[in-house]
Amino acid sequence: MSIAIGVLVILAGLICWIGQVLSFLVPMTAAKVGVCEREDEVDQSMFIIETKAHGLTDTLLAWTLPLSALLMIFKAPYWPVLALIGSGIYLNFSGVFMLHRVYLKKHGKKVGSRSSELAAYVFGFIWVLAAVVMIVLAIRELYA
Repeated sequence: MSIAIGVLVILAGLICWIGQVLSFLVPMTAAKVGVCEREDEVDQSMFIIETKAHGLTDTLLAWTLPLSALLMIFKAPYWPVLALIGSGIYLNFSGVFMLHRVYLKKHGKKVGSRSSELAAYVFGFIWVLAAVVMIVLAIRELYA
């Protein structure tokens, strides 16, 4: 069971990390493949924050959760610590990622097409779920 969870967390995490690397380095390419919104579809401030500020910080930090899942699969003794760190990072940026859209839209700002907005909420939920599952598995491992 932990192998299947690990593989799913790796996949979800790599979608996030690769998407953020593309968003930061080549936002136009990222928009073409659907991992970020086109600049004309969102408020200019949101585009800059998501592709530059979040793109950079997520590029630097989002590798932690998928790596912890890989280490869990290989039964490395320190995977739970990395899982707790990575899960905290994923809970934070997923919440911010979704709440940006909620509050900017509430204040009349463009937050992307309906389909990209829905995709943001779906992936945000998947990343929160992956983080929570890894927290539970890490705590179980630490207290076993």
